[in-house]
Amino acid sequence: MRPRDTQRFETGEYDLLVVGGGVYGLAIAYDAASRGLKTALIEASDFGSGASFNHQKTVHGGLRSLQSGRLDRAREAIHERRALGRIAPWFLRPLPFLVGTYRSAVKSRVALRGAFRVDAWLGRHRNVGVEPELHLPRPKLLSKAATLRLFAGVKPQNLTGGAQWYDYQIVESERLALAFAAAADLSRADIANYVEATGAIKQNGRVTGVTARDTEDDRELTIRAKLTVNAAGARAGEVMALFGVNRPHPLLKAMNLVTSKPASDIALAAPTAGGRMLTQVPWRGRAVIGTAHSDTLVDPHALEVTPRELETFIAQANEAFPALKLTREDVRLVHRGAVPAALNRAGQPELRSAPEIRDHAKDGVAGAMTVIGVKYTTARGVAERVVDVAGSILGRRLSRCRTATTPLPGAAIADHEALAIETARAAAMELPQPVTRHLSALYAESSAAIVRLIADRPELGEPVAPGWETLRAEVVHVIRHEMALHLTDIVVRRTALGSSGHPGAEAVVGCGRMAAQELGWSPERLEQEIAAVEAVYAI
Repeated sequence: MRPRDTQRFETGEYDLLVVGGGVYGLAIAYDAASRGLKTALIEASDFGSGASFNHQKTVHGGLRSLQSGRLDRAREAIHERRALGRIAPWFLRPLPFLVGTYRSAVKSRVALRGAFRVDAWLGRHRNVGVEPELHLPRPKLLSKAATLRLFAGVKPQNLTGGAQWYDYQIVESERLALAFAAAADLSRADIANYVEATGAIKQNGRVTGVTARDTEDDRELTIRAKLTVNAAGARAGEVMALFGVNRPHPLLKAMNLVTSKPASDIALAAPTAGGRMLTQVPWRGRAVIGTAHSDTLVDPHALEVTPRELETFIAQANEAFPALKLTREDVRLVHRGAVPAALNRAGQPELRSAPEIRDHAKDGVAGAMTVIGVKYTTARGVAERVVDVAGSILGRRLSRCRTATTPLPGAAIADHEALAIETARAAAMELPQPVTRHLSALYAESSAAIVRLIADRPELGEPVAPGWETLRAEVVHVIRHEMALHLTDIVVRRTALGSSGHPGAEAVVGCGRMAAQELGWSPERLEQEIAAVEAVYAI
């Protein structure tokens, strides 16, 4: 990505300004810029650091929507699952899911056989244009014996067998969000993290941009745009208020547990005693359990996990998966985020089931829109619709959307490892195979740039701490080329060093010292950055 430069935001008027740099905002900025709109995006924290980070690392094809009779949502999910398979194959792998079937009206083999037939018909084109490595088999029913063998701890009472289907696992969801940021930047959108919208600029009642603050240098900015899109996720209600729009934006806290428990290669689904369906997903050989939601609405900034919430979640996980035998000591990291909610007929909060694209001209405030997203899987498709609406509002005839078929930067399947090896040899250097494999898995073709850093400064080829794959050169690379400005950006969302749990004090300090050299931090600033990393893992 181009170097972060917030002065660009004040050099003229944009067609479209996106407020919010989660996966929805990044996908909107990418789509808009790639279709000819002069586009900017600002994010108050780091890219993908909110609800987009609270993710069970799966791309779902909408099977649950089928079970509830929502064929439209199932069709959309299947389409977007295929789109991600086309544009980000490097970050995905097929993942089998297994759920037990029982003598029940909704969990019986007959009910699931019917759902699978509809899924097979809706998804008959699911593998078209997708790399062969990512082709998904049709769902199928398994025997009782096979289910008992594959699903340790499955509830045996009234068990009749199992149902298996395939979705995608996102190998590194943080790197996928960053790929959308890189695509937006490559399409010449001006993007920056750590820029917070503080007010709306208005002319004759119309929103014509925002005032903002670059929190890195405490500088005020004036960003003008013909149309401002609020994609601020949990903060969407606050941004609407800046526009002068008073609309409710209820939120629930969503949580996923990254554990140290070993997991097989099959994802499992099972209900808790209260009927909530949980999934146990394997990731890096460990079990990730999700998703739990708070019983009450939450403030977007109050996302601490209380001991009671954690113990409740652990108990629910053990209800669904008795063989797991999960304890508090097994929890490495609690992913959490505030996600959109709605009130049901009884007035109780529940997850919002459908996205919303709202033109605030309906609320008497022209020049502004709000987008409420609900699923990571469908972010690209919603972004396409947002830009279609934006083009209509702006009176612009836009080029055809190609984001469903154009691979994201660094996300196409290629022999990235060979590129890293060839780059090293050109520099008269030999790198161990585990190093080139590690770099290519995370950074794809950008691994060559990291190899060149090591060639220029051989000490950067050392790990940040003994026993870790993460190299000092990676820290330098993500600071210079991926807008990593804080230690949490580096440890948690760029290098994958701490995305599955606390990597240990030595690794955090090692990364911190490299970042301090590159960014000119004082000893006091380094201590603050280390403390911020520690806060991520506090439970």
